[in-house]
Formats: sequence, C-alpha cells, structure tokens
Amino acid sequence: MSKVVQSKTVLTAPNLKRLGAFLIDHLILYIVFAVYFAFLGITPDSTGNVMIYVGAVALALAYRILIPVFVFKGESAGQSVGKKAMGLKVINANGTQVGLLNLSIRQAFFLIIEGFDVFAISYLFSAIGLMGFPQIFYLAYMNIAVSLLSVVLMFIKPSHRLLHDYVSNTVVILAKQ
Repeated sequence: MSKVVQSKTVLTAPNLKRLGAFLIDHLILYIVFAVYFAFLGITPDSTGNVMIYVGAVALALAYRILIPVFVFKGESAGQSVGKKAMGLKVINANGTQVGLLNLSIRQAFFLIIEGFDVFAISYLFSAIGLMGFPQIFYLAYMNIAVSLLSVVLMFIKPSHRLLHDYVSNTVVILAKQ
C-alpha cells in the first residue's frame, strides 16, 4: 500500500465536520431505506420479515464500506458521500490508504457496538427479535453507553478518534493536507 500521508503530522477532522459528514450519510441512508421499503411494499405500520431487515442492514454496510473502497478510488479512497462533501477521508493510522478489511471492522463496530447507524441497528434488532430473541432490544442501552463514551473520547483526544477508529486502527483526516 502506498502512503497517503507523507509526514507524521496530519490534520485530523474537526468534530463539527465529522458530525456534518455523519448527518449527510444518515440522510442518504434514510432515503435509500425509504426507497428500499417502498419497493418491497413495506409501510411504516407494517411488520417486515427477517430477510427484509437483514437486507436493510446489508444496504447500510454496503453504503459505508463499498463506496469508500470501490466507488471512490485514488485520492478519494476512504470517503463516503458525506465525507467527500465535508472534505474528509478515512485512512489507516499509519498513513496508508484504508482497505476493505479495516473499513469492514470499523463499520461493523460503528453499527453493532456503538449503534451510531440508528436505522440499521434498529433493523438488525428487529430481525433478531423476529427470530425469537426479543431481549435483543436491551442491547440498545449498551449502544447508548458505548456511543457516549466514544463521543467523549472524540472531544478529549486531540486525534478526534471515536472507538470505532481505535478498534480498526483508522483516523479521519482532512482530505486536503
């Protein structure tokens, strides 16, 4: 892998820019989910089945993993649509371009443990609940606690890294260094 950042000092993403990218990506996923459920004929007052909810989770992971790795390439690698709009990108902590494995670990932790992808985690919990495990919704409390810890880390650490960045050994930086 080639180095993305040549020096040891990089400009990490400011918290407000990260929040902006997060909100843009959430809005895009909300629209994707609305189209997906409308296409399948699922209305807000109806109950889907396990595979429909698993499909929604797969869409969220595909958006957050495949676009930064396979759609945006070269200088834009490591960017979602929201990160691209805010001028940010994800790289490995050692300065190299982020790959499929690290991004997959990052996004799985982001979704399942931190619960930041609110729509996708609710669909995952719904699918597991439909399989006969309604207690899964208690994990939402864990998501809240871990999310709060993650956000506190982002504000107190100069690198502005969240837990999913530490777990996957990634950092979000300004795209133009």
